[in-house]
Amino acid sequence: MGRRQAIFLFFWFGAVPAIFGLAAALILPRINQPPSIAGFVYPEPKAISPFRLTNQDGGSFDLDALKGKWSFVYFGYTYCPDACPTTLAELSRAHKLLADAGLDRDTQYVFVSVDSHRDTPRRLAQYVAFFDRKLLGATGSDAALTQFAREVGVAYSFPEGKKGTSYTVDHSSLIALFDPDARLHAVFTPPQRADEIAEGFRKILRSGARLSGGTR
Repeated sequence: MGRRQAIFLFFWFGAVPAIFGLAAALILPRINQPPSIAGFVYPEPKAISPFRLTNQDGGSFDLDALKGKWSFVYFGYTYCPDACPTTLAELSRAHKLLADAGLDRDTQYVFVSVDSHRDTPRRLAQYVAFFDRKLLGATGSDAALTQFAREVGVAYSFPEGKKGTSYTVDHSSLIALFDPDARLHAVFTPPQRADEIAEGFRKILRSGARLSGGTR
């Protein structure tokens, strides 16, 4: 074997695989990395325990209600003076942006009230209708709300010794995004803006997440 042939074989069987290996090591982590949004995307969607709430029509709202669609879920209460109306208005604008882009067919928008003592289904129905025709309202028992909120990463608390209807509720202000398998896929953190929510959702879909039921 000549010297030139030996050098060629060394390069082909040694250097070339090493170059491809290095390129793969640099590129693959970027491919598998969750997209950057105004919040964060879970590396692996998070499964949520079964729960049962009541929707604004008095019917059941449970884990199955989150299946088959991408669900934007916000926790708050109807008497909220600032964060809730501001965020729901932005979520409604995001809905319109996605509708204009043809990405709204398999989505739903949900407002979960953590204050079931004041937020009856009837009041919820009136409240959500003010913001968006597609916005759903739900609430439930203290135990069900606490479990669901905790698994989503939402914290809330009532003032000690609250009486009557004049009190405020401290609560996290985040929008949780569930995928069509009812798994927690991403979270949009404050301050939420409609254009950032819509763009974040586009990025999630472009990253390979599916638009509706079935496997990826």
